[in-house]
Amino acid sequence: MSSDRSRRVVVAAVGSEFRGDDAAGPAVLDRVGELKGVDILGVLASPLDLLGAWDGADLVIVVDAVEGIDAPGGVCVIDVDMASAPGESGRTRSRASSHGLGVIDALRIACAMGTAPERVLVVGVSGEDFDGSAGLSPAASRAVELAAQRVLELADGATAP
Repeated sequence: MSSDRSRRVVVAAVGSEFRGDDAAGPAVLDRVGELKGVDILGVLASPLDLLGAWDGADLVIVVDAVEGIDAPGGVCVIDVDMASAPGESGRTRSRASSHGLGVIDALRIACAMGTAPERVLVVGVSGEDFDGSAGLSPAASRAVELAAQRVLELADGATAP
């Protein structure tokens, strides 16, 4: 990458406030606020909404609720690397994301189209309740601040000169 241009960093959240802990991504994004030198896409209904919006990005940080990766209330950072995920099964994918299609699916499509960002990180908040209820579980609610801090650290590290 040339040193005469700034890095393009994109931050987005995926989730719905009407599906319990699926609201973790939007809650984290609310805590993050505006970031200098970062494109904030806002809350997306589906990871597929990243297509087109993340084109040309050096780093994309997606905040989402995850399931089955860590104990409820845990926060993880997943480096979405196509080389390490080509054989991922649908069962694994659905446990890692509360959406029918996940970030890896969106990245596969972007790779096929030649528009994939350089690097994609998912900051995941491990949830426990993805039913039709509104509001976060106590465990996911406690993790929101830590996840917001991770997003800030990752974005700051990526935009630092």
